[in-house]
Amino acid sequence: MSSRTEQPANGRLKLRNSAKALVTRGDRTLIIKERHADGSVFWTIPGGGTHRNESTAAALRRELFEELQCQGTIEDRVAQYWYAHTSRDKTVSQWSVYTCTLVSSAEPNPTEGILAKRWALPEELPPRTLPQVRYLVERHVSE
Repeated sequence: MSSRTEQPANGRLKLRNSAKALVTRGDRTLIIKERHADGSVFWTIPGGGTHRNESTAAALRRELFEELQCQGTIEDRVAQYWYAHTSRDKTVSQWSVYTCTLVSSAEPNPTEGILAKRWALPEELPPRTLPQVRYLVERHVSE
């Protein structure tokens, strides 16, 4: 699974373009539990890196299927964030976050490293939720 990564001429940082899904049901947000390379777990929203010549929408549909074995419709882009990886050396992801609606049931795919899923209220996000996700949910779902 090769994601589109660009490396500046100075070789210091790698930029990884990512597509992320903000899936809500009422005032709850779908979050997933993953594991860093060092073994620590974290909570985030579904999605991941785009492949070379892949549109953001196509990447997000693929990621939903890979991570949660489901299909979804991709709607509006609501945010863009940066994420400095702790498990990938000198890699920074630029997240494009889209609202999405699931059109089939979602089940975590352990072969893709997805340990669990949860529909969480903004005030009930687990302690190891990524800061970008926490901010996104508080800003876009709590309104």
